[in-house]
Amino acid sequence: MITEEERQRKLYEYITITHILCLLIFVIAFILSDFTIFPRNYFYPFANIVFFLLFCLIGLIIVVLYITRVRLLPGFSTPLSYVDIIYFALPLVLAISTLFISHKTFSYSEAILLLPILITASVLGKIPGILMASLCSLVLIAYQITFEPGAISISTALESILIYISLMFIVGWFIGGLADLETKHRAHLNEIANTDMLTGLYNHRYFQDKLKEYFKTVSRENPLSLIIIDIDYFKNYNDSFGHLEGDHVLMIIGGLLKENIKEGFAARYGGDEFIVLLPGCDGNDAVRVAENITKLVESKGFYGEEYQPGGKITISCGIATSPAHGITRKELIKHADYALYKAKSFHKNKVELYFSVFEDLDINENERELFNSIRTLISVINAKDRYTFGHSERVTDLSIKIGQRLNLPENEMKLLKYAASLHDIGKIEIDRDILNKPEALNDIEWNILKQHPRWGSDIVKPVTQLVPISAIILHHHENYDGSGYPDGIKGQAIPLAARIIRIADSYDAMTSHRVYRKNMTPGEAVEEIKRCSGTMFDPKLVEVFIEITKSEK
Repeated sequence: MITEEERQRKLYEYITITHILCLLIFVIAFILSDFTIFPRNYFYPFANIVFFLLFCLIGLIIVVLYITRVRLLPGFSTPLSYVDIIYFALPLVLAISTLFISHKTFSYSEAILLLPILITASVLGKIPGILMASLCSLVLIAYQITFEPGAISISTALESILIYISLMFIVGWFIGGLADLETKHRAHLNEIANTDMLTGLYNHRYFQDKLKEYFKTVSRENPLSLIIIDIDYFKNYNDSFGHLEGDHVLMIIGGLLKENIKEGFAARYGGDEFIVLLPGCDGNDAVRVAENITKLVESKGFYGEEYQPGGKITISCGIATSPAHGITRKELIKHADYALYKAKSFHKNKVELYFSVFEDLDINENERELFNSIRTLISVINAKDRYTFGHSERVTDLSIKIGQRLNLPENEMKLLKYAASLHDIGKIEIDRDILNKPEALNDIEWNILKQHPRWGSDIVKPVTQLVPISAIILHHHENYDGSGYPDGIKGQAIPLAARIIRIADSYDAMTSHRVYRKNMTPGEAVEEIKRCSGTMFDPKLVEVFIEITKSEK
């Protein structure tokens, strides 16, 4: 399907060719007529030098107009610019010049005035076409009065060219009417192509086109924010009440977005996901917009919502901003999706602005490529085992809370964040079938899985800034009594950060649902960690952990 930009480009190519043909007719008329700018002794064998320069100048104007107009495509804001005015006036000027130069030398030379009418009506529509026909009619009347032998009145001149004038108005009206119909039909087709029929919002195709357009002007002074919205537990709602009621929920949320997004636009991204694009909006402004939408949805009454978890239909939002969080379209979408998954992994009904624990990590240029490879490995692990992604985020969050309660120095807090985020990176070496096995692992598979702390430690060691966390990753499965793996060290010999991660890791594993076992409740998991205090976990850290869980109730 031809795009609007390609269509307009082709249109102006045709107009430019018509300009050239008009210029050619003008040249032919000039040469064959008796009209000269200077006396005959100034003539060269084939053309007057002044005429030649005029011809070159007009040709240059045509080329410059074409280049200028094409560069303004497709987002020229005004319906009729000064470039357009010149563009449509040029064939009129050439037609008038040709008519007056040739005067009675050629039969039916008046027909040249149909060209500017055809061009104007076919591009701008019926009303501009009729206006151009009116202007050409006045020119034709003036021409008749000027060149008709003897003095004649306007009415007499009008009678002699009545058929020409009628033809001009018919051409302007008919061609312009067809152009208007084509424009309306194309607008309707564009609306169908760009609109989600269920919600009335823009669709994924339109979003991608506009995102590409907005990225041309993104800068620190003109940021672009992206919000990805997902309906919480929507599959549960569809399974309970059917897809017709589910569609009704999508329609209501789509209506809320359409009513409340004033800057930028909202679109349906697919399934139960929506997207909001906010040009000129930074991350903090986008968070306020997302929080407002979240409150509107939560306060809106939906059929059967009392049977949903939490008794409400709610949404989660992930936000990323360019250029702060990504300098390409792919990065912006990926980071907004990352933030959305983080919001849904924790509590749902939450707005999350993208943040990476590695943003403040100072990597030298020699190791930048290696570090980027490690980040790529994280993405690969997320693809292999979606549980690992949410798990690492939650472990990092809880580990930071424990570290803050212990008043760890800033440098140690950074290392704790990095280690908690990367503690399962060694799983990249483990087969997907083992990671996602629906039943308990056998001895061989379990021994393979137990190697991931050592593999993870080896992966991060080549990056100088990550060397201090290699020991933390290596020992994050060691137990306080020495019964853990891979080295069986115990007590204070285990790095403090590894002991913190051991508690956070175990708590999240206990409270997360896995195919092969049912998850514990938060209260049951706390009791289990209490029971294992002094064997698996550092008793002092367990006390800090319990204080945190009590404060969050």
